[in-house]
Amino acid sequence: MNKNFLCTKLEIKLILCLIFSFLISVAMFFLFQTIGENILDNHFNKISFMGNQKNQAISDFRGYILDNNLTINDHDEITKWVRKEKYVNLYIYKDNKLVYDSNRNNSTIDYEEHEENSIILPSKALYDIAFTDTNAKMYMECFFEYKYYYIVSFLGSAISFVCFITIMLLFIKRKTKYIGMLESEIKILEGGNLTHEITINGNDELSSLAQGINEMRKSFIGRLESEDKARLANSELITAMSHDLRTPLTVLVGYLDIIEYKKYKTDENLRQYIHNSREKAYQIKHLSDKLFEYFMVFNTNDDDLELETFDGNELLDQLLEEQIFILEDKGFDFQVNSCNRPFIIEVNLISMRRVFDNIFSNIMKYADKSKPVKVKYYIKNQLLFVYIENQINNNLKTVSSTGIGMKTCEKIIERHKGEIIITKTENAFSVQISLAIELNNH
Repeated sequence: MNKNFLCTKLEIKLILCLIFSFLISVAMFFLFQTIGENILDNHFNKISFMGNQKNQAISDFRGYILDNNLTINDHDEITKWVRKEKYVNLYIYKDNKLVYDSNRNNSTIDYEEHEENSIILPSKALYDIAFTDTNAKMYMECFFEYKYYYIVSFLGSAISFVCFITIMLLFIKRKTKYIGMLESEIKILEGGNLTHEITINGNDELSSLAQGINEMRKSFIGRLESEDKARLANSELITAMSHDLRTPLTVLVGYLDIIEYKKYKTDENLRQYIHNSREKAYQIKHLSDKLFEYFMVFNTNDDDLELETFDGNELLDQLLEEQIFILEDKGFDFQVNSCNRPFIIEVNLISMRRVFDNIFSNIMKYADKSKPVKVKYYIKNQLLFVYIENQINNNLKTVSSTGIGMKTCEKIIERHKGEIIITKTENAFSVQISLAIELNNH
């Protein structure tokens, strides 16, 4: 079908409004016409209106003949009077002959010879009329009531037309009022008040436009909030990193100055300073690697993430076993509850390794070795849940952390359309990851 013939919702509403207005106006016309005609019929039946009007017309015609000294053959002057009266038909007879008919060419007609073209009228329907040259008979048909019926029809047409225009104007005014409201609300948004909700009325292109503006407003607010959060997070990160880097860097510079200027007392002191310098250098390198990893993750578009399909159980067994093996060698115990249901998962393997590296790196640093680390994963509502919990070692010296690792984990899981929930209490630390999967029923 040609798209040019497809109507929009607004056009359909306009067409329906036209049809509705037309039907209402036609109904109003017939209603007014019927009521008006009934009133006129009752009025004309109750009074001798038509008789009085006819007598008045006959009297006026007689006066017209006398005033103008008309003869029976002055047909043109008689016709002028008939046309002026409008609602009169006039027939004049002379010696039983029709000598004038206001509806015909007025040649002399023998009334008796043309009975088929004439109406034989009773004598009481004929009136004497005196012309200047002779006397004659006349018959007059009057239609004065038609004038009032025409007036009723005209008023009915006028009322129906006004009704039609009024309904259309109300519809158009409603839409123009809504357009004006949208314009005012858009100006409010232009003024910077993005919290103002756009009004949505109806179900047509205007309401779709309002809905689109509203969604755009919400999207823009969300984007601004995300930018503010990212700016705040980066500011906090830079502040924390500058502190964490400055401390070991200052110590490192101090050790190197001692070595450079040979301010140590013994060779043992020299070896200790060199060892401490290496430790601080590795610490700085570790922080810089974390920072680089953080910016690599946060500055990569989601579209650049290459996903691969894996057997879910095999992938999780591999990722967890790598980490558990290392931590068990460090003296940690684990309680692992695995899932036996087969499923398929799409992830970026390098990114997911980074997530588990960060989580288990924190366990190695802060967990209490005397308490087992709980690891379990299960499936619920087409989602994979991975839950890791450890007890915090409260005997450690205060360790400041920038939180880069967990922020990186949050971003990676977010890019996988998943969710990560991090919970920390006085004695325990837990991480719950949820990812979409596809159940393998084969």
